[in-house]
Amino acid sequence: MSLFFGQIFTLLTAPPGNFIYHIVLAFSIAGALQGAIHHWRTSGFPQVRRTVIGLGILLGLQFVLFLVSGLAWQGLFDPGVALPPLDRAVSLLSLVWIAWLWAFPAPVRLADAASGLLSLLGLTLFGLTYVFNFKGATGGFNASIFETIWQVLSLAVVLLGGVGLSLRRPNGWGNGLAMLILAFLGHLATLAWPLEGDYPGFLRVGHLAMFPILLTLTQRFPSLQGKEHRKPTSTKRKAKAEESAQQERRRYSTDPKTFQSLISLAAEASSEKICNYLTRGIAQAMLADLCFLLMIDNDKNLTITCGYDLIREESLAGTTVDKDAIPLLSNAIQRGRPLRLPASSTSSDLKGLGQVLGLSNAGHLLSVPIVSHERGPLGGILILSPYSNRLWSAEDQTYLSNVAPLLLPVLERGERIAALEMERDSARLEAKSAQQEALEIKRKSEEAIKEAGTSGGKTTQSQSQGENMAALLVMQEEAQKTIAQLRSENEQLRLSGISLPDGSDQLERDLRQTLEEMARMQNSLAEANIKILELESRPTLPITSEQVEVIASISQELRQPMSSIVGYTDLLLGESVGILGALQRKFVERIKASTERIGGLADDLIQITNLDTGHMEFKPELIDLNLIIDNAMAYTSTQIREKNITLRLDIPESPPQVETDRDALQQILIHLLQNATAATQTEGTITLRVQVQEDEGKNFLSIQVADTGGGIASDDIPRVFSRRYRAEHSLIQGVGDTGVGLSIAKTLVEAQSGRIWVETEAGSGSMFSVILPVLPVEVEE
Repeated sequence: MSLFFGQIFTLLTAPPGNFIYHIVLAFSIAGALQGAIHHWRTSGFPQVRRTVIGLGILLGLQFVLFLVSGLAWQGLFDPGVALPPLDRAVSLLSLVWIAWLWAFPAPVRLADAASGLLSLLGLTLFGLTYVFNFKGATGGFNASIFETIWQVLSLAVVLLGGVGLSLRRPNGWGNGLAMLILAFLGHLATLAWPLEGDYPGFLRVGHLAMFPILLTLTQRFPSLQGKEHRKPTSTKRKAKAEESAQQERRRYSTDPKTFQSLISLAAEASSEKICNYLTRGIAQAMLADLCFLLMIDNDKNLTITCGYDLIREESLAGTTVDKDAIPLLSNAIQRGRPLRLPASSTSSDLKGLGQVLGLSNAGHLLSVPIVSHERGPLGGILILSPYSNRLWSAEDQTYLSNVAPLLLPVLERGERIAALEMERDSARLEAKSAQQEALEIKRKSEEAIKEAGTSGGKTTQSQSQGENMAALLVMQEEAQKTIAQLRSENEQLRLSGISLPDGSDQLERDLRQTLEEMARMQNSLAEANIKILELESRPTLPITSEQVEVIASISQELRQPMSSIVGYTDLLLGESVGILGALQRKFVERIKASTERIGGLADDLIQITNLDTGHMEFKPELIDLNLIIDNAMAYTSTQIREKNITLRLDIPESPPQVETDRDALQQILIHLLQNATAATQTEGTITLRVQVQEDEGKNFLSIQVADTGGGIASDDIPRVFSRRYRAEHSLIQGVGDTGVGLSIAKTLVEAQSGRIWVETEAGSGSMFSVILPVLPVEVEE
């Protein structure tokens, strides 16, 4: 028996008998490669493409070994020096790529990198073995220390591949495990019973048994085996097969003209239903279990806008998908390429979709992009078959790719309708808010008229109320701009000839009613302004302490609903209750900014009232200038960040401690920074300089805020701090404040025996300066 095995080992390790060994391995790999290429051409699966690459590497390794062996057999060089190390290197590299083929059919970056590193390790070891190998050792290369190293390393690779295969268990993993077990037995026998010579006989017997298993590699992937793929044996059978195939195709598709009619029908619905109709139509036409519409957002992430479940006959809600969880699908849609994936337990894309959609098995996948010539890829159509396990063919992909361009105008029309509806809703909200404000102003005006008719005296109260109308007039100007913008957009929609769905006439009527409501509110505001101007010319009583308390109480009541509005807008912006579109986010941010602005106006109203009535009390206390500056910067950070403004600070590293009124100083800094932020253009620069100076034994706090708002006209400089002028005239060029904030800052400064002024340079900017007396604090050592 030992003689028999000895002859077999000699036949496989010595020329010309080892020619059979090389031929069997080469033909096994070539047959598997041919089947993989054919499968790739018919299916287009990316997993099959990886199989083609891996088998190509294996065939290249065997070709190199076969070529070098043939040259050595012809006596071109000594075979005992180069061939044994090359044979071991080819065996090791073949094990690496065989394990890679069976365990990782889908792309896995870590596994791909590990396979590459192991290949480099094998090539490095080959170089070392070739350099330090010497001929003439007793027992040949099989008895050398290099042989032991190669076999131990090969066993380690087999064990790693077996563990990875057992853990992942992809389709057909049993055949791959059988190959690794045969390889393990061959290397173990070679290590345990070394033979004389240069080549491992046990290992080559194992190779002859394991490499033909590669022919089953492509069977792990599903294939379309319809009647149209079978070769008919007669003309009658051929006609019957073609008729059957045509019937099958009709079962799984719809004529494109019918589908186009379905899209036209979907386009007649409202914007909210367009997406549901589209996914439902595609699911019914393709007989897909699940159909989803994917869109690409501004961050290049995929968003599932909506979907349809054909089995349960229900619409599915949208959600966001992390692009790292679906790398192949995300890459294909962003590049505008179709994608087909067979059902697999190792595909990261199918796993990611299963987790998002709550599916244990996502089934087979087909995706086609929706591409605009102007904007590039906008999204795609995704269909899955988790219930029927239907495999999507190349015909399905071609058909759906031809349908996808028909969806583009429908989606663009839906976006325009959605934008129009959002504009309408926003206009309604703004109109309702403006109407409530107008009614409140009218009520207060009537009350003021009654009080003015029964009293006489100074006009302090009416003047203060007239001055406080500056902010309301600014809001009136913004309302006029909004009305003009809505009218312009409405006219553009008419001129563009966009075909709106049913209900567009109602939408237009709603917009017209909204414009009329805003016009009526403008008239109400104008009437209220006229009455207030009349009050200014009548003598009234000064504001009493009771009236101050009433104003403070009203302002406090305003803060409660405003806090709720801000809280709900923060909740919406956080997308914890749903995903916001770009236009929706813009409107919500506008609501939040307007609410915060109303809160600021309420605070200004209380402060102006206290200043005008003399109820403001200043309490000097020890303050930290750094903390005051930080609070003021935090208060205005949102506006600065929105306009991408650069804020430069020029303050001492360790400013001295001083005593002054904390709240008054805080308000002065905030109003100056708010004015500079509003006046400065986008990506401009604001400079804040704070210093403590001493003059004639007295200490002063110097504050300077410089902006790049373009400067103020010389005729407007005397009126910068005047509330009355700002209430009766348009905004001053180069000043961003509405008039109230700078007036408050001036009053607070002068009430503490300070001084405030402005220096400007036309075309450059302005610098507001404040000198405020403070009390120094001596630091005890």
